[in-house]
Amino acid sequence: MKRVIKILKNNIFGLILGILVSSISVYALENIAMIDSEEVTYNNTESHGDYDNVQQTIDELYKKVGFTGEKWTDPTLNGADPVLKEGLIPVIISSKGDTYYANEYTRWYDYSQKRWANAVILVNESKDKYNPGDKIEEQDIESYFVWIPRYKYKVWDTGDYTSAISGDSLANIKEDTGDQYAIRNILGNARVIEIEFESKSVTKQSGTTVDSWLTHPAFTLGNTELNGIWVGKFETGYNQDGENENQITPDSNWTTEGAQKTEEKSNRIIVKPNVYSWRNNTVKNFFMSAYEYKQDLKSHMMKNTEWGAVAYLSHSAYGIGGEININNNSDYKTGYSAAPGTDQSTYKGTGGTETDGKSKAWNTPTGFLGSTTGNITGVYDMSGGAWEYMAAYVEGQVGQSDFDNDTDLKSKYKDYIDQYDKESSTTIYNKRILGDATGEMGPFFTFKDGDNVDRYHNSWYADYSGFVVAYYPWFFRGGGWSDGVLAGQFYFSGTTGGADAGVGFRLVLSISE
Repeated sequence: MKRVIKILKNNIFGLILGILVSSISVYALENIAMIDSEEVTYNNTESHGDYDNVQQTIDELYKKVGFTGEKWTDPTLNGADPVLKEGLIPVIISSKGDTYYANEYTRWYDYSQKRWANAVILVNESKDKYNPGDKIEEQDIESYFVWIPRYKYKVWDTGDYTSAISGDSLANIKEDTGDQYAIRNILGNARVIEIEFESKSVTKQSGTTVDSWLTHPAFTLGNTELNGIWVGKFETGYNQDGENENQITPDSNWTTEGAQKTEEKSNRIIVKPNVYSWRNNTVKNFFMSAYEYKQDLKSHMMKNTEWGAVAYLSHSAYGIGGEININNNSDYKTGYSAAPGTDQSTYKGTGGTETDGKSKAWNTPTGFLGSTTGNITGVYDMSGGAWEYMAAYVEGQVGQSDFDNDTDLKSKYKDYIDQYDKESSTTIYNKRILGDATGEMGPFFTFKDGDNVDRYHNSWYADYSGFVVAYYPWFFRGGGWSDGVLAGQFYFSGTTGGADAGVGFRLVLSISE
């Protein structure tokens, strides 16, 4: 598709151009919308010429005569369209990973086609460098985010489980098949999650029974109703060049060990592909770094319910609709995905790197399978990579998080953390919060895996499923790169909240209009 829009380039604009602007704009916008979806972001031809030419022409038209049309809204979202504030720039991303400043008057996202809205935060000295249509240089991008629109979902399971089914009841399955992993297939209880998008202006649904509708709790921040949340597109990385750099250019001096920092440093935060996840930090340091990152955008460490909102959307008609491919990169690099033929069938399996060909980057066909959409517009690293601490804990139990107690968590920061019943234990799944992707993933089982270790599993892909307890009071999600089939967007477990070389976190922005 190559269409040329001819614009009069002379000094006579006046009345004639005023009359023409409406039809020209509509024509141009319709074509650039088509180009956005078919040629720039979502196919593998990686052709950008048409986009650049049309977008440049449109931008020139805007500058010369202005534009009075309406910004694009997605009819599928029923008013839950992205909320943007100063400093958060809408973008479209090509299939090879090039990032373009999106024109908000074009179809820059389309959830009916599993094309989720993306935005970026630029480094300080690049904030006034770009205009709609421009290609944004990777070194000028500090962080990527993906819009999770407000929705309600139909409750399919209330998560009222107080124990796990003993592995003894599965013994015959193993004996009959002779295949340990047949257990995993038979346990499959996954279903398409029914979702309907809704605006914050409509009445919330509060269903708690099977087949009732529930407005997902992730879209309420304290007393504020949200149209959606911006979620870090990748696990949070660590800027190893230092906080005073005007460009972020990872190079050979960056190492996975360099991203293991036990400190509170909001100005070291980056959310980018192909960087090392920030790990080996306490929950408090992660929590405060995230909170202080961009408080004007309501930045914070991801809550368990917010993880659930992304996980449920991923398993709906608007997402990948299945289990996300594991990030098996043993260097903890963000955005990677296990290559075809790489053995991920074992529990506690081995990972790989891009150099050995066992792990592929985010902007490859294999990499797309590691996102929540199965294409480049989704959220990455929700299966494998680093384990991710959640802002979610057992009431009164701060563990090794470095919080002195939970007084502030119950008062000052209460909107930014999920609190769980003090009676929680490993298999008391009914202490869940509906929507957090824990108890609702039942029933649950315990049986010995291929390495003869007894573990807990849910019935959705048999991801590891152990609830938080007093001595492991902090949730962490997704599994790690070495977890093989245990990992996934429905993996959950508890740990101490202390610094661990395999555990990182994720950012969320809860912007209200």
